[in-house]
Amino acid sequence: MNVSVIIVNYNTLHVLRPCLDSIMENTHDVPFEIIVVDNGSTDGSIEALSDDSRITLIPAGENLGFGKANNKGLEQAKGKYIFFLNSDTQLRNNAIKMLYDFAEQYQGRLGALGCILEDRQGHQIHSYGQFPKMKDDFQKFILIPIQKGLHLYQQPIIEYPDQWMKVDYVTGADLFVNRQVLDECGAFHPAFFMYYEESEMEHRFHCGGYDNVIMNGPRIVHLEGEGGKIGNKSKFIRDTYRQERSLFIYFKLTEPRWKYYIYRIIHPVLRQTVWLNPNVSLHDKWAFVKQLFVSIKL
Repeated sequence: MNVSVIIVNYNTLHVLRPCLDSIMENTHDVPFEIIVVDNGSTDGSIEALSDDSRITLIPAGENLGFGKANNKGLEQAKGKYIFFLNSDTQLRNNAIKMLYDFAEQYQGRLGALGCILEDRQGHQIHSYGQFPKMKDDFQKFILIPIQKGLHLYQQPIIEYPDQWMKVDYVTGADLFVNRQVLDECGAFHPAFFMYYEESEMEHRFHCGGYDNVIMNGPRIVHLEGEGGKIGNKSKFIRDTYRQERSLFIYFKLTEPRWKYYIYRIIHPVLRQTVWLNPNVSLHDKWAFVKQLFVSIKL
């Protein structure tokens, strides 16, 4: 088996079906399998997917989060390469074969490989990024708001390669990785529920001497968020806090311990907008306070 495609599903049947169809319609000349890990969906996913002969269905029975669910799929994967793919994506060409051919021909040590993602209209969208830095908070919550207030802020120019280029990390929507690299460096860290898990994993690849690469050619549409749309303000706030908790975990795993603790001390000051925001309830503010001061056990 050349490629194992692993897709995590949590109440995303409406986008998963088109995703599976696009894989089957566009993928050829490369042996592959599709593994779907269901995180305890309640939208009829299990019933609908149980009879789908195109996939291997793994019912997790509960919401394990993104990384743990992918790791569960990895346990049954048979491919030389593992393609972690979001359920809210659609292939527009023979993307899997292109990724496979590039990985096989790469002159160097290849870690994570991804492509330039598109939106529904074919516009290039977020596909890669730089590893998070503690100083990013100062820029995000202090410097950039000041620059915007003075009308001095300029949106950073995102570079897209004609062919390929090395990056810090590839977004988790489409991660193509050699199984050998995962065996050597480890897959997703179980401490994460959602957010920053791919950055931390690819940071380990980087520290292990592997290149994380973004390439042009494969066409994959990412519907970004349509797999699990935010339905209300409380959920939006909860997801925001979940991102920040994951960021604490990321820094604890990747930075010296003294820098991590300094960050935890400074972070509440930088996030003072939460206390001042009248749209955030006292209940949510208190939940945020508890999160800031509860230690992260790994």
